Amino acid sequence: MVVDDVAFPALGRLANGTLDILPTANHLTLNTANGLRGGFYTGYELVDSQGRWLRIRNARKLHGVGPFDGYSLFLSQKIRVQLEIEDERREATLEEIKNLVLAEFVSGSSWESRGDFDSLRARVRSAKSIAELLGRLAKAV
Repeated sequence: MVVDDVAFPALGRLANGTLDILPTANHLTLNTANGLRGGFYTGYELVDSQGRWLRIRNARKLHGVGPFDGYSLFLSQKIRVQLEIEDERREATLEEIKNLVLAEFVSGSSWESRGDFDSLRARVRSAKSIAELLGRLAKAV
């Protein structure tokens, strides 16, 4: 499976449990050379808008992105990655995804610093489908 098979927006979960809102495939496949080398995609799971749990099996650099082939004097090279994705053959439930997101809100993330945090939390709680929930989060990014 490849990135084009994923229904966006999606919710990513890094190996350390941190959540990542992915409005488009471009958000998932843009990284840095240091991030790729450091194992950013190792253990990375995602839930797409169709409610499928997916896992990234492999990631490799395609090319640099931006001026000077993505190189910066201060940062690592910005790169586009190609991902090999595996369908975990399990469906997410709306309650499971709501609970993940609401737990992320509580875990000391930067979400609370938003001016519309209470409204966003209410919109998450009132979502009637995974696609609706992820769409609301993608608009908030």
